[in-house]
Amino acid sequence: MGSSQSTQAESVPETTKITAEELQLQQIEQSMPRYSQPETFEQKLYRKFSKEPLIPIGCITTAYFLGSGIRSFYDRDASRSQKMMRARVGAQFATLLIFMGYAGMDAINFAIAPGYHPKDEEEKK
Repeated sequence: MGSSQSTQAESVPETTKITAEELQLQQIEQSMPRYSQPETFEQKLYRKFSKEPLIPIGCITTAYFLGSGIRSFYDRDASRSQKMMRARVGAQFATLLIFMGYAGMDAINFAIAPGYHPKDEEEKK
């Protein structure tokens, strides 16, 4: 008979009482940010290329003019080598301007401009 009483006592769930410290700990754990999986190199490369597509194009153009200028210098064609190096400097300058343009567009907050209404807010009204 003693064994039947013990099984009945075990089957009845005990009510757990949460202390104030445990409740505070649970609230802190819920408010803490969850870390996501770090981005791989390929994922970051794809994200950057899709966000700022003109930067890699400028880099490739600069590398082309550099390679062509070095090859012209190797072939002893001084005038073509000089033109390619000048074109390389221009391509570098254009790439830097594009880069600064992208950085400037990310830094500018149009929401503070008077009379600016994004399309999303206009559709909600």
